[in-house]
Amino acid sequence: MSVTKSHHNLDVVHHGIVLISDETSTSRSSRLLLSKDELCIQVIDDGTAEPEEAKDILMENATRQVVIVKKPDSGFGLSIKGGSENAQNMPIVISKIFKGLPADECGELFIGDAIVEVNGVSIEGQSHDEVVNMLKSSGDQVTLGVRHFTHMTPFLKPAQSLQPDGTLDQLFDGRSTRSNKAQSESRFSDSKWQQHIDGREKKWKTLTSLPLAMAYVTRYLWGTDNIRSNSFEVRAVDGRSSGIVHCEDTLALEQWIAHISKHILSLNHKSIKMSNKYLHQSEQISYIGWVNEYLNDDDQEELKIRWQPRFLILKGSDVCFFDVPPLNSEDLNKCVYLYKCYDVAVKQVPNNSPRRDKRDNCFLIETPIQVPNHYLSFESASGFELFEQAYYRTVYNTISQMQSRTFACNFEGRPSGIVFDIKQGISLYDIPTKSYIWQYRFRDLQAVADDGKLCVQLSFSDDRSLNADRIEVKDIECEDVVTVVFNLHSFVLAKIVSTDPDYLKANRYVGSAED
Repeated sequence: MSVTKSHHNLDVVHHGIVLISDETSTSRSSRLLLSKDELCIQVIDDGTAEPEEAKDILMENATRQVVIVKKPDSGFGLSIKGGSENAQNMPIVISKIFKGLPADECGELFIGDAIVEVNGVSIEGQSHDEVVNMLKSSGDQVTLGVRHFTHMTPFLKPAQSLQPDGTLDQLFDGRSTRSNKAQSESRFSDSKWQQHIDGREKKWKTLTSLPLAMAYVTRYLWGTDNIRSNSFEVRAVDGRSSGIVHCEDTLALEQWIAHISKHILSLNHKSIKMSNKYLHQSEQISYIGWVNEYLNDDDQEELKIRWQPRFLILKGSDVCFFDVPPLNSEDLNKCVYLYKCYDVAVKQVPNNSPRRDKRDNCFLIETPIQVPNHYLSFESASGFELFEQAYYRTVYNTISQMQSRTFACNFEGRPSGIVFDIKQGISLYDIPTKSYIWQYRFRDLQAVADDGKLCVQLSFSDDRSLNADRIEVKDIECEDVVTVVFNLHSFVLAKIVSTDPDYLKANRYVGSAED
């Protein structure tokens, strides 16, 4: 199955027959052609529709006019999201339709519909608040020009449409009926390049081609912890979706995900190399990739969407979170969250330990500021390993350049400074006497404890100690105790990494599949 073959100037490295659905309609037999740069989706050309027409059917419907009339003492019964805010121009999309109100009862509006006109007036370039005011000022009746965007729907659907209880998600499950299984097997059985119908050679037409650079592949139902049965989805950087790709069995699924992921990593590595040509040495990018973040937002609770994709970048000494991948140097400054790598702690959540839901490969990025810590999940264990190794290198490089950090503190009632130095270790500087009163190597550090507020306790092994256990305990008070502890952790981590030259040589960029 995994052969290289040229097809209409497409250097195909993997191909096969699958079923594709959009979770709301019946599935159709399709052919996937994977090249190093894109994933091409084709269907049999039976003469009923041209490729561009088929693409329109798959992705979007034409603009339609919908009239909504208010009831007494009620609104139109819908909520919207999007708009032109902060230099971002997002479509105004219907995010919620309230049952029993006019928008619901008209039967012509759906979650995922983008509003393009209000009473015949285009809303292009309008902000969210401006469109809300247009709706409010419409009186008791409004005419909406709407257009359905298929790729927006998974972000906005009600919870029941995201649950894995539909026929399509169980199509290849062992519990399916015999007739369904036989039907699926017959559809998958013909995987040759040249196929025939009634003695005639089949012709294929392309529905869409998805660029793989910075694309996202997932097995999960969107926003949940439910894994699809032998199915996956690919989303391109521009938001277009492959639809739900149903594979014949687990082996075929694993092959597709492995091949697609490999080429996404390779293209991401090329993007990093190209970007770094124009970035200062201190701002070099070492990692890019998708991760999912667990949400606590009240609105997400109503929609039962608990996970949101984030694009994660390690750049210089920074850990950056984005909602969408930055496509130019200006976009690199538009991250949602930004932290210094030495001011955070990365902690893996073992798959066999208590977790927030059923998702595996979870980890925490803990921060010293007063915001919830980031609870994140990768699609695979290897995904976390790639990030973890890149993070270690980022911390090592940053601390090596920084050399030392000093934090104001009090020790035994005296104003002091706790100093972390990559070469000298951990020491305490007494300000009144302008001298160091104790110093230990990083390897002497046995334990660290803090109260999360003011106090941190450091325990060192010390052969000079008069204590029976040869342990010296130092109690220090400082205003930003969590930052001090996280920085100490980063210096220790950098010291450990520096003792393994093989690691430093082998992991220049662990995400590259090809170079």
